[in-house]
Amino acid sequence: MFDLHYDLLTQIYINKENPENLKKYFKKIYNKQNIVGGIFNLFYMSQKEMKEELNIEPQEIDIIKNLKLVKELIEKYNLIPKEAKYIMGIEGLDYLDKIEDIDKIYKLGVRSVNILWNNNNKFGGGARGDKNQGLTKLGEELIKKLVQKNVAIDVSHANTKTFYDIIKYCKKLKKENLNPIVFASHSNCKTICNVPRNLTDNQIKEIANLGGIIGVVEIKQFCSLKNNNYKQKYIEHINHIKKLLGGVNNICISTDNMEYYKIEPEKYKTMNIFKQSRVKEEIKELLKKNGYSNEEIEKILYKNFEAKILQRL
Repeated sequence: MFDLHYDLLTQIYINKENPENLKKYFKKIYNKQNIVGGIFNLFYMSQKEMKEELNIEPQEIDIIKNLKLVKELIEKYNLIPKEAKYIMGIEGLDYLDKIEDIDKIYKLGVRSVNILWNNNNKFGGGARGDKNQGLTKLGEELIKKLVQKNVAIDVSHANTKTFYDIIKYCKKLKKENLNPIVFASHSNCKTICNVPRNLTDNQIKEIANLGGIIGVVEIKQFCSLKNNNYKQKYIEHINHIKKLLGGVNNICISTDNMEYYKIEPEKYKTMNIFKQSRVKEEIKELLKKNGYSNEEIEKILYKNFEAKILQRL
């Protein structure tokens, strides 16, 4: 299985003093029987949130330096199996100094970005920010640069106006014979669970029309607001997208696992629906139980990610 969204690079960074402690944990999760790759992110919030939630001091926040350190730790301690198929991502580009720095993070291996997190930044509006804030002129410059570099654009944290501005601008770039890769790594259906981070039916269709994918995320609060029967609600999101698009070709899985959070660890350990060390088997069993064929299951678990992201990079 490929995990479309996991902040693994952040987990490595915040454990940089004791990276050996991660090896045993990773071995349980990343193996042929469970997760074999995906999009692994280094994510950024406000300075206050970074300090309170991750114990990262403001003076530490430097995307390029942080990435270099994480890469060094991965290679030195063999933290990710060499056979794993994964790409590196940045979630939140608030601290990108200038558009040209995309060249630097690309050289370091970044192939996926969320241009913003939940709040507004210089590029556009986030899901918790001002709903009237769309893609800025600087944001358009950034999108064009990302498309030119063939970096995938993750719209999961964009507010509605910014989402549609990104879609509109990417359609324009497509007419200029560029190849935008647009997807939502960890968002579910607003029709079922009406929270700002989920997608309307029309947004799902817009992503699919650009050849993108949606990572149905197994975070409880994005599946149901009623605090019960989460597994059934999770499959309802997959069912809804399948019916809406007429098939499973744009559906993937994301965990967005947050067990590593230092703030309220007991809360974050219970946010996911499935057990991380056997998430593939649990989701596979759920799909089978709900009538999905082996071919559909293979597409959802890994083939769609390979076809619509990996092969296009």
